Amino acid sequence: MATEIEMTELEEYIKMVVGKTLTNLFFTKQDGPHDYMPGISPAYYFSTIMELDNEKKLRFSNDFIVDWKDEEPIIMLTNENWDLPKTLVFKGQKIVDLTKDEYKQLTFHLENGTTIAHTIDYGDQLFIENENILDREQEADKQITAPNSTLPKAGRTWWQKLFGSE
Repeated sequence: MATEIEMTELEEYIKMVVGKTLTNLFFTKQDGPHDYMPGISPAYYFSTIMELDNEKKLRFSNDFIVDWKDEEPIIMLTNENWDLPKTLVFKGQKIVDLTKDEYKQLTFHLENGTTIAHTIDYGDQLFIENENILDREQEADKQITAPNSTLPKAGRTWWQKLFGSE
């Protein structure tokens, strides 16, 4: 009698997302700021939702992926409202891999080299990065700053833009 080999959690997640096209990313309204540790930036809490192949929505975090149950309103994530480089592309990209590191942190790998990870440490954080694009834009930023200036270019964070606060 053949016994079915149980799939690991990571294998189940890989089956859910790898080979699918990431058509959209969303986030829920942020809960915060929570100033638990005065002197460092306040913590914010939110959920991140991915839409695959224009139909299936999944909520994901640092170590899980579950079906999105429409528990609360969601906001479409854009390069502008998340303060991402304009040339960073994540929508319309196929998910080619899903990895888990030694801390059980999930990272989505897209076909164009972009990675996506939702971390939970002091609040929730979402990282959407592509090393090649960031390097070029950082070089461009350096050329824009004044010749003797060592200060970074001033800018408002995504949540300041979204909620109109400074």
